[in-house]
Amino acid sequence: MSTLNTPIAQYMSSPVHSLGINENLDSAQTMLRGLAISSLAVTDDDGSLAGVISMTDLIHVGRIQAGSSAKAALLTLPNKPVAKYMTRDVATLSPDSSISLAASKMVKGHFHRVFIEQDGKPVGVLSTKDIMMVIRDKRMTIPISRLMSSPAFTIRAAEPVSLATDRLERAHVSGLVVVDDGWPVGIFSQREALEAHDCPRDTRVDEVMSSALLALDVDTPLHRAAAQASQLRVRRIIAVKHRSIEGILTGIDLARSVME
Repeated sequence: MSTLNTPIAQYMSSPVHSLGINENLDSAQTMLRGLAISSLAVTDDDGSLAGVISMTDLIHVGRIQAGSSAKAALLTLPNKPVAKYMTRDVATLSPDSSISLAASKMVKGHFHRVFIEQDGKPVGVLSTKDIMMVIRDKRMTIPISRLMSSPAFTIRAAEPVSLATDRLERAHVSGLVVVDDGWPVGIFSQREALEAHDCPRDTRVDEVMSSALLALDVDTPLHRAAAQASQLRVRRIIAVKHRSIEGILTGIDLARSVME
């Protein structure tokens, strides 16, 4: 059987991390930060899937509530239940659906994960992190330049976190490459924005960025890039050529390589 036709059940992560529909936004933020994931299933009292609350949702509402002065906190979450802000239109599949079908849903909906349901209950998650394992196992040899998004969205290391967070939302991306003299030195993603929620808005990006990054030549085979990214636990691969940033390979770009 082709790896791409393999049932999702062989690659999905389980159990599903979730919280109840009446839990508040602070609880969602604490769980997302502690588990190092980008979204949580929201369940009804009977355990069925009611929606998803993501970092994108929290950052959006947190920016609206935050003050605008330089010393105001970057994000302020209201004391409201997740039900008020969660996404109700959830991408779901059954455990026996194919990897390629899941990847197609991710790309078309710009989702970084698909929830797996059985008998009306969430039993697993297939994320772009799991897609990396599929690419590694299939040993896909196409160069990363064929799939990268270009240009990569960047932010200078000395810029304030308020500008970086605004850019995440305006560009509809989950991460920015932090550059110093044009060279990548870190990543500022939704995760770093949530981690910095109490920091003043004028805090420098390089004070809160993640230094965990992977920069590879544009001709690097896809399976090798996916294997290294998985081992280093990074979600984005920066494609470079002659010390110049040519593009970025995101989870959605990886999913595109295995979609139907």
